[in-house]
Amino acid sequence: MNQQQHVASGQPAESRRLPVSVGDHVWWLLLGGGLLLALVYVLLPYGEFASALYVAVSFMAALAIAVAVLWRRQLYRPVAWALIAGALGMATVGHAVWYWLDWQGREPFPSLADAYYLAVYPLFMAALWVLGRHRDYDDGALSDAMIVGVSAGVLGWAVLIAPYWDAPGLGMGQLIVSTAYPVADLILLPMILRLVFLQRTGIKAHLFLLLGMLAYLVADLFYAHGNLTGWYAPGGGTDGLWLVAYALFVAAVWHPSARIKPRSMVSSFELSSRRLYLLGMASIAVPAVILFTAGTDVEIVRIAALASIFLFLLIMQRMAGLIRQTREQAEALERLSNTDPLTGAGNRRFLDIALEREMASAERTGKPLSVAFVDLDHFKRFNDTHGHGAGDRLLEELASVWRDTLRPADTLARIGGEEFVVVMPNTAVGNGQIAVERLRALVPYGQTCSAGIAEVQPGEQADEFLERADQALYQAKGQGRNRSVIAERVLKPVSE
Repeated sequence: MNQQQHVASGQPAESRRLPVSVGDHVWWLLLGGGLLLALVYVLLPYGEFASALYVAVSFMAALAIAVAVLWRRQLYRPVAWALIAGALGMATVGHAVWYWLDWQGREPFPSLADAYYLAVYPLFMAALWVLGRHRDYDDGALSDAMIVGVSAGVLGWAVLIAPYWDAPGLGMGQLIVSTAYPVADLILLPMILRLVFLQRTGIKAHLFLLLGMLAYLVADLFYAHGNLTGWYAPGGGTDGLWLVAYALFVAAVWHPSARIKPRSMVSSFELSSRRLYLLGMASIAVPAVILFTAGTDVEIVRIAALASIFLFLLIMQRMAGLIRQTREQAEALERLSNTDPLTGAGNRRFLDIALEREMASAERTGKPLSVAFVDLDHFKRFNDTHGHGAGDRLLEELASVWRDTLRPADTLARIGGEEFVVVMPNTAVGNGQIAVERLRALVPYGQTCSAGIAEVQPGEQADEFLERADQALYQAKGQGRNRSVIAERVLKPVSE
C-alpha cells in the first residue's frame, strides 16, 4: 500500500502565537526610551528646560498610543487604548498649563491645570472598564475589587483626606480639589484590581498597563502626602514616576500581546484561594485604622478592633480549609468525569474535548493531525477462554504500556469494550502508522489488534474525521486482522 507520508515537525503548537509585524519589535525600544527620559528628567535641575522636557515626553507618550490605535491592526479593544491616549493628552495640557503658571511666578490653587488633571481619571476608569468587559466570565471580580476598594477608602480617608478637612486656611474650592485627587485614586483602584482579577492568561500588554496604573497611583499618593507634609518639590522622583507610568502605557499598547483576547484558562477555585489573602488584608485594614487612629479615651474601641481582627483571622483560616477541600474535590470529580474507570485512559467525553482542541490547533497552525481507531482482535474469544477477569487485566496492562509509549501530547481514550482511539497532534498519517505499529507490537498475552489511521483534512468535521478512521479499521479487519490500514483521502467538491 503506497501512501504519501508527511514528516511531522514534532514541535508543540503555540496556541496563542500571532503574526509578526513591524510594530511587534519596537515596544521595548519605546519602553527603554521612556524610562531613560524619565531618569534624565529626575537628574536635571528643575527649571525651564526640565519643564519643557516633561511636557514633551507626556505629549510623545499620548501621540505614541494614538498612533498605535490608528496603525496597529487587530488591536484588542482599541477604544480602551484611545481613552488612555486621551487621558495622557489631558495630562499633557495640564502639565503645560501648570509649568506656564509656574514660570510666571503664579501658583493659584485650584487652577485650570487641575481641571485637566482631574479629567484624566474618568478616562482611565472608562479604559479599564472597557478592557475588562467580558461577557463569558467574571468570577466575582468586581465584588472582590469593591471589597478592597472600600477598605482602601477607609485607609485613604484616615491618612490623606481627613487631614485636608482639618487643615486650617483652606477655602471650599481648595478643599474640594485637594480631596478630589485621592478620592479619584480610590475610585480608580477597584477598577485596576478588577482587571487584575480577570487576568487569567498572563497577557504582558495588560501587565504593563496595570503596572503603569499602579505607578500613576503611587505618584499621586506621594504627591498628596508630600503636599500635606511639605516635602514635595517639582522636578523630583515623584514627577518622574508619572513619566514611568506613561512609558509603561506606551509599551503596553505596542506589545504584540495587545491583540490577544483574554480567556479564562485557570480554575476559579485556584483564583479564589489566591484572592483570599488579599481580601483578608483588605478586611483587616478597616479595624486596623480604628485601632491606630482612635484616641486614648476610647479603649473599648481598641479592644473591639483587636477582637475583630482575631475573629476574622480565625474565619479566614476556616475558609482557606474549605476552599482547599472544595478544590481537591472538584479536581477529583473532573478526573472521574474524563477517565475510564478500568484502564485509566480517557473516556468518550475526554476524547471529544481533546479532538476538538487538537483539530482547532491543526486548522490554526496548518500542522498535521492524525487519529487511529484500534481494536483488539478476537477479544470475546479471549474472554470466553480465560475469563472476564483476565480480559480486564489485558485491557489494564494494554492501556498502561500504551500510555508509557505515547508522547505526552498524544491522547489515548477507550470508547468501547476493547476499542481505543489515539489522537496524535503534529503527526502526518505515515508517521501515525509507524506509531500505531509500535503500539500493536506491545499488546500483552500474545494477543493482536487491528487499526485504522486517518489524517484530518481542511474543513473536515470531527465526526467525519473519526468515521474515516473507523472505516479504515473495518478494512483492516476485513483483510484478516492484525494489521493497520490508512484511510483514503476524500476530496470534497469545491462550491462555486
